Amino acid sequence: MRSTIKTVRNHVAALRVALLSPSPEELQTFLPVLTDAAGCLGTIERELRLLPDPRNTRSQDDPDLARELKALRQDLRTVRKLVEHGAAFWQAWAKLFGAATGGYTPSGEPRPVAAAGSISVQG
Repeated sequence: MRSTIKTVRNHVAALRVALLSPSPEELQTFLPVLTDAAGCLGTIERELRLLPDPRNTRSQDDPDLARELKALRQDLRTVRKLVEHGAAFWQAWAKLFGAATGGYTPSGEPRPVAAAGSISVQG
């Protein structure tokens, strides 16, 4: 289980770096990595559920595992905050852009930005 936790932490660390300097291409390369990380998290969860009392028994028996799980939780919180702040930033920009290009709705909200749709197929 410890190697699975390390794998997820490595994926999360790489994602954190990508989120700090995002480009669409760089973030898009992380979709398979995130899929793998999600699968690993599922494996960790299943293994923890097999323990008699994952909160007490295992942490006393294996303090290194408890530290790794705590570090993983902190890594995930950090990435979650980066994603939340990035989403808030772009939502604020969308409101400003909507107000600048479309004005305001009768309720005083900026008009939503109409996204131009396109499909790209390769292969």
